[in-house]
Amino acid sequence: MATSQTHAPLGDLIDLRGKRALVTGGGKGIGAAISARLVEAGAIVTIADLDPAAAPEVERIGAELVVCDVAAADQLRNAADQAANNAGLDIVVNNAGIFPTTGPLTQVTDEFVHRMLDINVRAQFSATREAAVRMPNGGSIINLASIAALGGGANISAYAASKAAVIALTSASANELGRSGIRVNAIAPGVIDTPGVQDQMEPLRAGGIDIDARIAANPVGLRGLPDHIACAALFLASGLAEFISGHVLVVDGGSTA
Repeated sequence: MATSQTHAPLGDLIDLRGKRALVTGGGKGIGAAISARLVEAGAIVTIADLDPAAAPEVERIGAELVVCDVAAADQLRNAADQAANNAGLDIVVNNAGIFPTTGPLTQVTDEFVHRMLDINVRAQFSATREAAVRMPNGGSIINLASIAALGGGANISAYAASKAAVIALTSASANELGRSGIRVNAIAPGVIDTPGVQDQMEPLRAGGIDIDARIAANPVGLRGLPDHIACAALFLASGLAEFISGHVLVVDGGSTA
């Protein structure tokens, strides 16, 4: 049975020095913000990203880059090995995924759905497996879901289905791995101001719609930023969340309230 950190000093609970972390899709946006917060807390972070052009940003963060297609099992296994560095893993953040808009349901092809599920679900399953066998002392696995899994929406059917599967995977994995000291949680972001979201909304901007106002259209009235998700991930990775597993943490400014 794991030893509780309940009475540890606050500073110790958020101290990740010496912890080894793997963040998929960490070269930009939410993944980069999560990686930066983990590094700030002292973790040794390896970023698995498909784009080698992410190298300057990864270096700025203070992490190590492994060029990796998470949908390729051998590449994912290699990234996990490099992150563990013969010492095991402590934190894995399954951030890599295909972006939401998939088009009208009647126009989405089976090939697209297969690719969506392969990256957003199967790759997270594989990464969870690779993490579990490299966490001899327990650890924290954090999956990126979405509020789309909770409420759906037009033109995102395949994406919403994939993220709902992530939530189910999180729950099942938390039950299975808990006795090994491995906590599994998910974060469900709302609309976050990333380059991908800006690209998706560009047609609206061309039509005269205020994109910044649209991004901040939530009860809190704040523009959702990658660091909002990063702080949630840091919490779930830290000792502050030692009694939290199987949970979906919604971070959306109250949009789904």
